[in-house]
Amino acid sequence: MSKDQNHHHHHSHSGGHHHHHHSHGSAIGRMRFAFVLNLGFAIIELIGGYLTNSVAIMSDALHDFGDAMAMVIAIVMEKVSHKESDQKFSYGYRRFSVLGAVITGGILIVGSVFILVEAVPRLLNPQAVHANGMLLLAVFGVAVNGFAALRVSKGTSLNERMLMWHMIEDVMGWVLVLIGALVMKFWDVPQVDAGLAIALSLWILFNVFRNLREAMKVFLMAAPTGFSVEHVSVEIKKIPSVVDVHHAHLWSLDGENHIYTAHVVLDGTGLENAPSVKSEIKKRIKNFGIIEATIETEVQGDACSDPKHN
Repeated sequence: MSKDQNHHHHHSHSGGHHHHHHSHGSAIGRMRFAFVLNLGFAIIELIGGYLTNSVAIMSDALHDFGDAMAMVIAIVMEKVSHKESDQKFSYGYRRFSVLGAVITGGILIVGSVFILVEAVPRLLNPQAVHANGMLLLAVFGVAVNGFAALRVSKGTSLNERMLMWHMIEDVMGWVLVLIGALVMKFWDVPQVDAGLAIALSLWILFNVFRNLREAMKVFLMAAPTGFSVEHVSVEIKKIPSVVDVHHAHLWSLDGENHIYTAHVVLDGTGLENAPSVKSEIKKRIKNFGIIEATIETEVQGDACSDPKHN
């Protein structure tokens, strides 16, 4: 079943309804699982980082607490985003999921900046670390976070993608800590510890900004990534008796489900079969992930009721 049919239960309570809620439930399940894992692991890291005197591990622990907090927000937002539309939010609550992604991104940025502030002085004044303890923690870290990332990677929403970055960045962090611990076990270069923390933070910041840009496009009602208003208009103009499309608007609710409105000009024959033209239009544009379309029909030669948008 395609995503569009699946999400079309706004208007028709087809078999897609059940399917949709099932996938939403598993999204919440994946996020809860990642949260419990992250929080438990952050506590282990704090103790481990303290015992091994590693700024990379300590800052990672702090990061994991930030992650866990971000996940709570993400889970709440994801739950709210699947409520049916009501009088207050007539388009439904899908955008709350994007808001969750923005807040989570903000937490990641703060965490990364904190790590940079902590790690840079340690580069200049390195401190001895317990490489063996770091090795043990790192192996454990790669395994636990790798498993969590795998679970969350099945998600498609912006929110889950943001969470997946949390998990991947943790895995990458532990792989780096593992390599760093091996290096420090055999050579006396404690600067590696701080260097790792800095490299990781910069990598995280790069990815977060990329995801935030996507989220901001949704908030600012930009056309969805991958196609434009023009693409949709071209598809509609292929229908016989459609002469022109104008006053067309396209925006996204959450990066996956889109809304479209347009004035469609029909030729002389078009007026009596306007209802069938409308349903043909809605059928065709569903392929773009458009879950709701408002089409106003006009007859060729008549003035448009909103001329300034012509």
